[in-house]
Order: sequence, then structure tokens, then C-alpha cells
Amino acid sequence: MYELIDIWGSALREISFSGFIALLIGSTIIGLFFLTKGGDFLSDNCSVLARELGVPPVIVGLTIVSVATSAPELFTSISAINSGAGGLVLGNIIGSNVANIGLILGISLFIKPISTHHAVKPTQLVVLTIATIGFSSSIIFSQSSALGFEAGVILIIFIIGYLGSLCFVSLRNRNNDLQTENDTDDDNQPLLMVIFMILVGGLLLWLGSESLVYGSKNLAELVGIPNELIGFTLIAIGTSLPELAASIALLRKDETHMLLGNILGSNLFNIGLVGGVAGILGPIFCETPYPWLDHISMLLFTILMVFWMRGRNLSRKHGILLLVLYGATSATTWIANS
Repeated sequence: MYELIDIWGSALREISFSGFIALLIGSTIIGLFFLTKGGDFLSDNCSVLARELGVPPVIVGLTIVSVATSAPELFTSISAINSGAGGLVLGNIIGSNVANIGLILGISLFIKPISTHHAVKPTQLVVLTIATIGFSSSIIFSQSSALGFEAGVILIIFIIGYLGSLCFVSLRNRNNDLQTENDTDDDNQPLLMVIFMILVGGLLLWLGSESLVYGSKNLAELVGIPNELIGFTLIAIGTSLPELAASIALLRKDETHMLLGNILGSNLFNIGLVGGVAGILGPIFCETPYPWLDHISMLLFTILMVFWMRGRNLSRKHGILLLVLYGATSATTWIANS
């Protein structure tokens, strides 16, 4: 798909440069839309299929839904590596984690206060902190400043171990209040339709990732901006849109604990699953002059979230603070690295 769009783009560039720019912008927008819809289709219908096959709801929530919501970042990363735009991968992983806390949690708190009392287990907060520090350290302190094969394997082992331990503990202490949101309406869907929608979701994710990477990569090259910077901002926000939609829906249902858990889980999967696959397919090198700025931003937002999760009542002022910090960090990395 990437090669086909590239052929069209090369031909159009010779005819009309303005038309080529319009193609790049359109390709980026369409890619973001396809990724968002594909992630929704995959997440919803994979949950239904798993329940139809007799998989316990707790396993559905902790594994299938979590993996599916990270699918946009995963597909985008694979497409970026295949097209030689590895910098998009690191920017996407780090930027998505920053956006999940600074932008999505910030907007959520601006809409409605959230109590963090007993929302997330302390062990999960420790795991997120260790994973974030380990991920950044493996890149910043490596000789080549790259995410390599060894780090990728470690990250994959980590996320598999994390999933396994969650499932083991949850099955041992199984109860009804860990069921997922879609147990009512989706169960009535014909099984063949569910499978068809899963295939449609996968196709949209593939088409969207190829289209997004082509448009954003070429726009970055035309403007002279590093791919990692585009990944940190534009692509990170785009691939985080499913989490934003889910967060707003959870706020309406007053499921604020699940909202916080989804943000934490999404950040863990971005590091473990997306980072692990990228490292194995890589190596992925940093392309910005000051890559440590992005890593520091991710660490600061993660530490701030972990600190707030210790039973605090978060209000609109906390949301405004997160949004201001997100805007400041995004502006700083743009000014320093562009």
C-alpha cells in the first residue's frame, strides 16, 4: 500500500507540487481516521468473539481489549519501520504516553473530578514506573542511542509476564465487577458478522498506518523536521484518539477507576508491546538533536501520575495543570528539535 501511494505521489509531484502537498495532508488525515475506526472495530469485536468462545470476561478486559487499543500504535510502528521512518516509532511511543496523561487525563479532569482512592493497585504503579525508566534508560544510555533487539526481547518478555500475572491473580480472585463494558448489546451479533468486522478492523489499521506514515514522513522531509518530532506530536495525538473517546464514554458512565486503569494499561502496552516489536524489527535510532527532552517529558508525566494515584481527589485544576504542562512540553520539544 505504501509503495502504491508513493507511485501516485511521485507522479503527482511532477505535475503539481501543490497537489502533492494536498495528497500528503489528505493521506495523513485519512490515515488517522482509519486507525481510529480500525482500533474501535478490533477492540469491540475481539471482545465479543472471545466471550462467544468462552473466554472469561476478566481475561477479555485485561488482555484482548488492552492489546487491541494499542493496535494503532503497533501498526503505525511496523509500517514506519518498513518504510524507513524509524524515528516515527520512538516519537509515537513516547508521545502517546505523554498524550495519554497530559492530554487525555487532563481533558477528563477538566470535564469531571476523579477520585483515585483504590483506583489502581500500588504494584501496577510501580510496574509502570520501572517500565518507563527502563525503556528510556535502554535508549539514552546505550552506545548507539537506539532501541535494539536485546531491549525489544526484554520488553516483550516483560509484557507477556505482566499479562500472565494479571490473568493469574484475576482468575484467582474472580468477581463480577471486572466485566467489560460491552456485555449487553454486542453479544447479540451473529458470529460471522463479528469475524467480518474484526477483519475490517485489521484492514483499516493496515491501510491507515500505511497512509499515515506516508503522509507524515514526506511532510516532515519537506519541512525539514525530524520524523521523531512528528511522531511525538501529530501521530501520537492521532493514535491516542481511541483512548480519548473511551475516556469520555467512561466519564459519562462514572467509571472513573476504569478510565485510570485504561490510561495506565495503554502506557504499559505502548512500552512493552509496541516498543518490544519495534526493537526486534529495528534497531530504531533517535533522529532528534536532543532526544532526552522527550524521555524526560515522559518520565515527568509518569511520575506525576503515579504521585497523584495515591488516593488523591483530582479536580479541574489538576486537569488544567496537565494540559498546560502538555502544551509546554510539546512546544519545548518542537523548538529544541526542529
